[in-house]
Amino acid sequence: NLKEWFLSFRSGKKYWIQVLLTFLGFMLAFILTTILEGIFPGLETGTINLRRDTWLTLGVFAISIILFPAITEETFYRKNLILFDSKKTVIITTILSMFLYACEHSLAPWGIFLTMIWALPLSLSYIKTRNIYVVMTAHFLGNLLGNGVDVILTLIHWL
Repeated sequence: NLKEWFLSFRSGKKYWIQVLLTFLGFMLAFILTTILEGIFPGLETGTINLRRDTWLTLGVFAISIILFPAITEETFYRKNLILFDSKKTVIITTILSMFLYACEHSLAPWGIFLTMIWALPLSLSYIKTRNIYVVMTAHFLGNLLGNGVDVILTLIHWL
């Protein structure tokens, strides 16, 4: 529920500390995967690059890579797939959700492994807080920082 998500922004210091910790974990995961890609540059990640060569494609890129993933991916891969029936169920469904999340982002084994690293802090945060809005906010901020820079650099290049 988008209204509940926006209302959660006003829920206080505890919420924002959880968001910050999740965001930092997400950023550390990206740093780790960047280092791993540098160590093994010949391994194919299997990712695609979305076009950003017109105003329309840049706009679609910005919306589809910054806003939508935080909502759709966290709702599906964390909230709907991670089950809390037992400790064993949490572990199995978390690994499954991380794997499926990774398969959405990559088509090669190396890329799937790297993307599962990205999913780890998001999954752990959801398990710890059981608050999907914390994870959605952290994911949104990570996408805004990482992909927002790409949008800004594209705009600068055009000007």
